[in-house]
Amino acid sequence: MIDLSDHTLNERLHRRTAEGRYEIGESELVLNIRAQKTAGNDAGVRFLCEVLLQRAAPAFQRHTQGLRHRPELREEAIANMGEHLLREAQDPGEIFITQNFIHYLRCLCVDEFNRVLRQEGLGYRRDAEGRPTGRPQHVPRALVETLQPAPADDENQSTSDVADPRDQYEEMHAEDESQRILTYLRDPLDRKIMTLRAIEGLKWDDIAEVCKKTERTVRLRYERARSYLRECVIREQHQPAYKSALQQQS
Repeated sequence: MIDLSDHTLNERLHRRTAEGRYEIGESELVLNIRAQKTAGNDAGVRFLCEVLLQRAAPAFQRHTQGLRHRPELREEAIANMGEHLLREAQDPGEIFITQNFIHYLRCLCVDEFNRVLRQEGLGYRRDAEGRPTGRPQHVPRALVETLQPAPADDENQSTSDVADPRDQYEEMHAEDESQRILTYLRDPLDRKIMTLRAIEGLKWDDIAEVCKKTERTVRLRYERARSYLRECVIREQHQPAYKSALQQQS
């Protein structure tokens, strides 16, 4: 337990070890935040939360670089990241944050950044490894017309064959292709986790609740399944017979 009355505490909170890590790590901060909250020490909770936010600030700035031309959106994304971090830091049920804080923080930042993009109708070009590149493309939602034709008796909605910038035909085919690729996963739970995360875009805590597993478990299974699917797709591209062989096995 951190002694908040220790006059050397501020120095210790900023002191680093020879390996470059903080003497009092982020996971320890989180555990003490929860302990102070349980004890009803609101001042102690605020103090430790401020320290945790200060340490996470560089990651927030780094992961929102893609919105630097939209300061208002960047501020919103950073505020959401901070709110999400503090909420889960005080939640005893969130265990992944205390097991691997660095990986937890990276996932949090990526999730919130992508959420802001979806909310604002922003889309990024991505490189071969999936990283955002360049400035985002923004199409006002009011100008986006659907490719789905309106019913014949609907006089209020005009039909249009103007292409949605997202290319809905391509999206429909992509969804079918995604479902086909998921059949390579023989474990139903792995397929469920991949569907909830990669296709439906659920957050990790929601997926853990749906699957009745810990957040760490679903993250690990997701990463393992994603690596396996990547290998399958690569083999498909280089070995046309591979796909038919796998389908025969299933």
